[in-house]
Amino acid sequence: MLNHPKCHFLLSSLLFSLYSWNKATCSLGKGRDIWQQPKPDPTLKGQSFLHDTFPLGFLWGSGTSAFQTEGAWNQNGKGASIWDSFTHSSVSGSLDREVANVASDSYNRWEEDVKALEYLGVRSYSFSLSWPRLFPDGNARGQPNTAAVKHYSYLIERLLEKKIEPIVTLHHWDLPQVLQEDYGGWKNETMVELFEEYATFCFHTFGSRVRYWLTMHNPYLVAVQGYGTGVHAPGEKGGPATSLTVAHNLIKAHAKAWHAYNANFRTTQTGKVSIVLGSHWVEPQRGKAIDASAELCQESIEAALGWFASPIFGDGDYPVSLKTKLGALLPAFTPEEKLWVQKTADFFALSFGPNNLRLGQSVISYGQTVTPDLRRLLGWIKLEYGNPSVLVAEGGWFSEATVGKEDTVGIYLMKSFINQVLRAIKLDGVRVFGYMAWSLVDGFEWNYGYSIRRGLFYVDFSQQNRTRSPKSTAQYYREIVNDNGFPSDETSQETWQRKSESWVEQEEKKGRSVFVSTWCKAITLGKTDSFVCHKKTCGSLTGKGNDLCMLHLCLFLLM
Repeated sequence: MLNHPKCHFLLSSLLFSLYSWNKATCSLGKGRDIWQQPKPDPTLKGQSFLHDTFPLGFLWGSGTSAFQTEGAWNQNGKGASIWDSFTHSSVSGSLDREVANVASDSYNRWEEDVKALEYLGVRSYSFSLSWPRLFPDGNARGQPNTAAVKHYSYLIERLLEKKIEPIVTLHHWDLPQVLQEDYGGWKNETMVELFEEYATFCFHTFGSRVRYWLTMHNPYLVAVQGYGTGVHAPGEKGGPATSLTVAHNLIKAHAKAWHAYNANFRTTQTGKVSIVLGSHWVEPQRGKAIDASAELCQESIEAALGWFASPIFGDGDYPVSLKTKLGALLPAFTPEEKLWVQKTADFFALSFGPNNLRLGQSVISYGQTVTPDLRRLLGWIKLEYGNPSVLVAEGGWFSEATVGKEDTVGIYLMKSFINQVLRAIKLDGVRVFGYMAWSLVDGFEWNYGYSIRRGLFYVDFSQQNRTRSPKSTAQYYREIVNDNGFPSDETSQETWQRKSESWVEQEEKKGRSVFVSTWCKAITLGKTDSFVCHKKTCGSLTGKGNDLCMLHLCLFLLM
């Protein structure tokens, strides 16, 4: 009974509801206070690494986006997206004119993706619907592509059969090309109504089986990279003015979709709707004046995350710092629009990864440092927006394409990010209810093409069948999910030590040099002078020479 998908949703909903209790006691607009607080002292217990488990019902999952993984770009009646046109054209920023015509072929191999989710043991899967696959002409008033409706229905049904909760994104950047040609895409306010109609169709068609909806994924990058710099599709270089107009329309389109669900579907479907927003994190450099630096840091986050979050989670308007800096260049919400834009999200969905951290360099001031501190960002969200329930809708990093299946750095970063989330929950009172490891499988990485990989599962793009194989990161994430975090288990540490000693003997028989530290029997292969600890119960991060870990046994292998 407890394994039934409805029970999983009830557990998550209970956790969500408990997290929502006392929300009224949290005030808004206090984000800048976090830079006045002392940073966590890594020498104190639990501050550098916390051994504990996540709350009961925590929603573990993984995610993908349609354009990056589906392939089948013109199969079964699918229309072209702006990313199809962009990557097929000479204006594409994609390396070596790489395209996503096949990508991971998830449209045809979706059952293999479901098996990958089963391997991980996760309870949720975040994926996006392809607007041009469902409506090749972009018009949701017309007839949908039957093949596309069947495809997504089959996927959702299989997920539910496997007790995996679908988390569905309506729009992850792949706008129908025809809407770009006919209206100018998101530059045109007509898109607000068109998106509302598309969202309404999706809610009506799939909503009885979907409890978590995400309207858009990281609209900041659509506005800045797609219409401002031209690095992303549709490749327009309209500069700041165009980016601001696009962002304005994206915010209103999201709000329209939320209201459509709230008015027509919430009572019967009882789901939740949000929008995925991305952000970097920034800290003052040492020696800088705290008050002045805190204000500059606040402005940096407001210029990215606050640009979208302040209207939706705040007072319905842009941050004062943006209005002061941009003046008449920044579009204005009418008083009526402010009322229906604010509070149009049922939880806070956060994207934290390389894309926003790279762009963070463009919105910082002298004396600031961009840093991948997810815990501090979650703390800022709590203070700035009244401690909302939070889903980490995209958490992860990337590796070079040459790394292959053994991803040491990927494991370290996964361990670091997820433990930061745990510390935010346990030590800071942030109400995170789920984590989506990004991404499930390797795919087409936008303007980076196939030069980097982000998947937990390695996809062999040289093979027609796009074989999927679990990377070391998949094995590690599976362990975290199974343990629901990082429990301190002396028995498991003893087992790990026995396994490691056996491994040392095997490696020495192969003629490899294995050093055993007097500190803790930490080991590494010869000629390796540094590495990252893979063992989840080890609090150390890196080491040099022979003494790699001061706490527990560290190994390259995971099982």
